[in-house]
Amino acid sequence: MNETPLNAIEPQGPSAPPRLRFTLVSTALILGTYLVLQIAATVAAMAMLGLDPAARMGDLVALGVIFSAVPCTFLVLLALGLARGVDPKSWLALVPVRTATLLGWLVFAVLLLLLADLATVELGRSPVPPVMETIIETTRYTMMLWVALVIAAPVFEEVLFRGFMFEGLRRTRIGAWGTIAVTTLLWTLLHVGQYDQYFLVLIALIGILLGFARERTGSLYVPLAIHAVNNLLSILQLSEERDTLVNGLF
Repeated sequence: MNETPLNAIEPQGPSAPPRLRFTLVSTALILGTYLVLQIAATVAAMAMLGLDPAARMGDLVALGVIFSAVPCTFLVLLALGLARGVDPKSWLALVPVRTATLLGWLVFAVLLLLLADLATVELGRSPVPPVMETIIETTRYTMMLWVALVIAAPVFEEVLFRGFMFEGLRRTRIGAWGTIAVTTLLWTLLHVGQYDQYFLVLIALIGILLGFARERTGSLYVPLAIHAVNNLLSILQLSEERDTLVNGLF
């Protein structure tokens, strides 16, 4: 019987899925594209539609979010589709969860958000960030704003941070908790230009909750639902004070 020589080259199997470099480089490119598209959409809306930034800030925000978040969500899917040895569905944790599990997390999240609002009021602050008040007050395209803030923004941010980045970093030495910390930090930094230090701390705490939900359930759908509900509650808080918002919707 012939034996395989010691210096023989073993057949090469499929290469291991890319990890850290792929995750970091792709994330940087996607975030860069997101910011460029948001600026471009805002400038185009001002030039082509004549929207005044002071009087129509809400409409500019809605247009900027939709025309940046939607294409960049597909950009994440494209990056995963082009990566060798990667299953996009598995990488993004698009795993269904039981209805009871999803509802349980939503109830838990809403209770925490309400406690945060109570603490904010006790500190003598409005539970709604000033920038959100300005956005609501300066929009005429109300339904488009709802789509931007409740659907487009949460989907893109969760697909990128708790989906794409989370899986890529979680497989490295930093593990799950390190991944939650890094993704929360970057997600918070994305909002630096919009909120003051107090609300940035609250955003960071929400980011930790979203990361914890992703890790505990193994599904992106749970943090995505929490994120969307959080944004929805922010708008509803304002709608209670502004009949024009409700009238615009219905």
